[in-house]
Amino acid sequence: MDNRVRESKLRRPRLSGSVIDRTWLFDRPVVPMPDPDGTPGTASEPTDTVVTLVSAPPGAGKTTLLARWARHRTALGEAVAWLTLDREDNDRALFWTGLFGAVQTAIASSGADPVVPSDQAPDEPRRPRLVEFDRLLAAARTPVWLLLDDVQELRSPEVLADLEALLGQLPDGLHPVLASRRDPVLGLHRLRLSGRLREIRVGDLALDREEVRRVLAHHGVVLGETELSTVVDRTEGWAAGVRMAALALAGAEDPHGVVREFAGDDRAVADYLAAEVLARLGEREHRLLRSCAVPEQLTPELAVALTEDPSATDLLEDLYRDNVLVVRLGTPGGWYRIHPLLRGYLVAEMRRSDPGALAAAHRRTATWFAEHGESAWAVDHAVRSGDDELAVELLTATGPRLLADGRAGALHTVIGTGTEAVRADSGVRRLDDLARLELGESTGVPAPRRPVHDSLPAAPEPADGTDPGAEEPLDALVALHHARHDLAASAAALAASAAARPEGDGDLALLVGLNRGIVLLMTGRLDEAEVELADAAALAVRSGNAYAALRAGAYRTALVAARGQFRQVWALAQETITRGRETGLLGTLEIAGTMLLAAHSARQQLQAPVARGLAQQAAALMDGAGDLDTLLSSRALLALLDVEDGADPLEGCRRLRAVWDAAGGQSLSAPLVVHLAVNEHRCAWLAGRLDWAREAQARLEPLGPVGEAAVLATTEHLARGRWEAARHRLAPVLDGSTPCLMPLGLQQARLLEALLAEQAGQSARSLDALRTALQMGADSGALRVFLDVPGVDRLLDDNADRFGRLDGVAGQIRAAARGRADHAVVPITPRELTVLTDLPAQLTLEEIAARHQVSVNTVKTHVRSIYQKLGAANRRDAVATARRWGLL
Repeated sequence: MDNRVRESKLRRPRLSGSVIDRTWLFDRPVVPMPDPDGTPGTASEPTDTVVTLVSAPPGAGKTTLLARWARHRTALGEAVAWLTLDREDNDRALFWTGLFGAVQTAIASSGADPVVPSDQAPDEPRRPRLVEFDRLLAAARTPVWLLLDDVQELRSPEVLADLEALLGQLPDGLHPVLASRRDPVLGLHRLRLSGRLREIRVGDLALDREEVRRVLAHHGVVLGETELSTVVDRTEGWAAGVRMAALALAGAEDPHGVVREFAGDDRAVADYLAAEVLARLGEREHRLLRSCAVPEQLTPELAVALTEDPSATDLLEDLYRDNVLVVRLGTPGGWYRIHPLLRGYLVAEMRRSDPGALAAAHRRTATWFAEHGESAWAVDHAVRSGDDELAVELLTATGPRLLADGRAGALHTVIGTGTEAVRADSGVRRLDDLARLELGESTGVPAPRRPVHDSLPAAPEPADGTDPGAEEPLDALVALHHARHDLAASAAALAASAAARPEGDGDLALLVGLNRGIVLLMTGRLDEAEVELADAAALAVRSGNAYAALRAGAYRTALVAARGQFRQVWALAQETITRGRETGLLGTLEIAGTMLLAAHSARQQLQAPVARGLAQQAAALMDGAGDLDTLLSSRALLALLDVEDGADPLEGCRRLRAVWDAAGGQSLSAPLVVHLAVNEHRCAWLAGRLDWAREAQARLEPLGPVGEAAVLATTEHLARGRWEAARHRLAPVLDGSTPCLMPLGLQQARLLEALLAEQAGQSARSLDALRTALQMGADSGALRVFLDVPGVDRLLDDNADRFGRLDGVAGQIRAAARGRADHAVVPITPRELTVLTDLPAQLTLEEIAARHQVSVNTVKTHVRSIYQKLGAANRRDAVATARRWGLL
């Protein structure tokens, strides 16, 4: 080793007990940039990539990565040369001396004979130096890894030119690795174009959530998921930040408090940032960072507004390129973000030294964000500025936009951080009421059930110069939200909102129209709801509000579902889900509800696997949240699908009954009540629980004399063979005097009519009723109902090829009936019911035949049929089942 090189510069750093290994980054293939004609380059194998650049901020783990890689290559028997650069290396002679010394030491360590370089003056041409270096490497018996740390210290144009020449004409077997806090001023673009440059940057070195957990555990720190998320968010995976958080938490008596308070003003973090980041910056850079630390994200234009310096645009980009903990979120000139810990340190510094400047920065930031449509950030900074007048002005101006955008949580949070004077403003209070109601709906917690006149906040005394009616739309919105959870208040809420509807296309008009449409839908006023929701959807599109457009689409899908138009439900649901995917709103509760409607549509169209997949996705998205109707509908649908896949109908019925218990006495929409009651009734019959079936039928009583109740009663009469009673009960539904709430009810009534006509020998009428039901199914997509009415599948088989253009639909239903796993109860005929009543008396078959004056063979035929329909193996089982079903 040349005695002019300090040994410490050639010594690899000792590896700490780090638990994170990033050496796999050296194994990634590198793809060269495309040719000018657009032809893509071919990926280079790791061994072909001869230059590696590790460029990241201080504390990112660059030196640790190089030390691990050095140990790895040494273990493979390769020579590893290490040189830590400093300012002295800007002298050409010292720089080359260091290079030769590092490589000589590495070659000697690998067992090769040392080579002594010739004496050469530092000002001689670099070509002889490169030749000499090449001769030195030729003596190596293995590849040589040249690891240069702290390359950012090289500033001398002559030294940088020498290094660039070395990288451009690499000797065989040399693999340089350059670690730097900023990209060195070298012509690396040629290597990049040819695919011979491996780049490892800050994003590659950032620790992910599980790696942060492992680092903390290595220091004996175990955190809950919430606290872990806080550490991950604050550090953004910056290795130094994670380590300092671990040291602060290790042995802490109150780890929750430490996590809560851990920020840039933590003593260790502040000292590190001051010494390793800010101390190396000039006054202009420091001043820009300090002025721009207030917003979480900023653009060059905002930087200019905050600093009043036109050059801030270029300076911000320079800080990003120099890895000064500034992240560029897109292309140059777009959004930037200062690291949270650095922001915290700078804001704390401003708060201590110049609180007035901090408040002014918040005001300027709030005003700029408001002018550029960033409502949430605008109100947040307005509140933080301490300017109550500005905070109230921006909250009342942008609050409706936040609500319409689905950011009620952000609005409620920022109002809660305001001063007492801000929170006491009447307009702000109403906005907070609406935000809390919206949050209550999204978490499944309904608003208090009170009469509508108690729900409306008391009218405030108008201040001088204010419009006494300015808050009426907000009052109306509060009433509409309460009505969504208490339909008894809907009439008053709809009347109030009609009178208070704002003019124009503003956010309040959008919110009032959308919520009126929702309440009208829930109360069954479908035609009016359709108009309101269509207008709200159009207004949302005009105003560019993707979330409101998605909500309007979701409720329009629900409206079509209420009309039983399942084919149209499918089309609208796909359109809404696609809109959610395109706008990044795929995980919202509105999408979950739409997926559930699509699942119902798929089930009705006999696509059970599709229905199950969509229902499971919807349930996963909701995860226990969402409005009550949607949550209960999701549970009911999954229970039904399980029964239809062959699960125990008794268990399915229990799950359906549990849905009513989950409602907790709260009012449900009429369509959901009908859906739950009808399917609970069918499952109860499948399970042989006639008492539960009667309870299911009784659940329809609060809705009044609806056709669905008559349909359920008719089904029971048919199952017992009471044909005349069935005809009498069904007649008001068929003539329209007792209308059904849902189209499915009328379709089911037509199927029951077909069964009754067939039993009476009226074949033409039976066929006509079947055709009517088939046409309804063909138009709407409601086909599952044909499998839910006992005996219809047999009628379809008996009348095969007699439905004309509806034969295809009939064939689809017949195929589904043959492959079904659940089987509806087959009606017991009057003759069979007569024989059944004699079975408990233990009469012989001959005695039963004599009693009814029929042959013994006839009695045997009836008994076999009874056993089959009841699923019984003997007389005892048949009697027990018949009693359970209420037939005896």
